[in-house]
Formats: sequence, C-alpha cells, structure tokens
Amino acid sequence: MGKIKKDFMLKELSRLVLCAIGFAVCAFVLLRYSPKLASYQSMLLLGIVAIIALAALRSAMLARTATSNLTDNDTYLLDKEYTASHPVYKVWQGEIHLMQSFIVCRNRGRLLFIPIHKIERVEHRFNRIGMRKIPFAKFIMDTNQSIAIGFSPNHSKDSEAVFAWLAERLGKDKVSH
Repeated sequence: MGKIKKDFMLKELSRLVLCAIGFAVCAFVLLRYSPKLASYQSMLLLGIVAIIALAALRSAMLARTATSNLTDNDTYLLDKEYTASHPVYKVWQGEIHLMQSFIVCRNRGRLLFIPIHKIERVEHRFNRIGMRKIPFAKFIMDTNQSIAIGFSPNHSKDSEAVFAWLAERLGKDKVSH
C-alpha cells in the first residue's frame, strides 16, 4: 500500500508544482504590468503558497481516507497486483490502473480504489466542452454509490481501451457503451 500512496503523492506533487509555476508566471506578469500591485507582492506569493499547500493537504487527506476504507485482504491484493504488470491509461488529471481485482485511479486529486466485484454496471457518457465531446465513465456500485471518472481530452482514445477492458472483464451486459 505504501508504493501506491507514494506514487499518488509524487504525481500529485508534480502536478501541484506545475500549478505553482503557472500561478507564479501569472503573478509575475500581473506585477510587471501593474506597478500599483507591487506593494502586495508578498501577500500574492503567500496566497499562491497557501493554495498549493492546501491542495497538497487535501490530496494527502483523500489518500488517507481512501486507504482507511480497505480491509487487510484488499491491501494485500492491491500490493500484490500493483507491483505486477497491468495496463495503465490516462484520465483527466491522472491515470487509471486496471488490475485483476481492483481499479486504482488518480483523478482530480483523488485516489480511488474500485473493487471489480462490487461494480454493478459502467456507463459511458460524454461532457460537451465547446465543440468537443469528452468521454467519462460512471461506475455504479452495488452499494448504490456512483463514481465518475473523466478521461483526458488529449487522450480520448484511452477511454475506448478502458471500456474494451471493462467489457471483457465484467461482461458486455454490465458496460453500456
């Protein structure tokens, strides 16, 4: 379980570092072309640091919550399957690991563990962003909980591979496409 959390936190921190660089560039441009704001420079930089720190804390808390809901048997299976070879695809702000007993997903700063045996059905849906249709998967669990995972607009073909894997693993009757 340590490797999964470590990988999750490293990838989230690298994502947050990129966000911090973007914030810093925006702040530099803002301060460069608006000299009146120069007196607020330290507060602006402190605000950027606070936003990034809160985002990192949120990710750590969500990872801890996700792992605390697992049983010892789940943890054992995850450790064993995560280190073995398995397909990995890009999703919105993360990736999805398709393993034998679980689907592990890093999506929008969340760490998700989806047990295969608890999936009742999976729906293939689309969000419209301008003229583009961005695919996402909606997992309906046997506990009436639903989990939505959006795919990356730059890797929309990955959604087809994930749904093909799900249809093969769960059966075509459980995967609406």
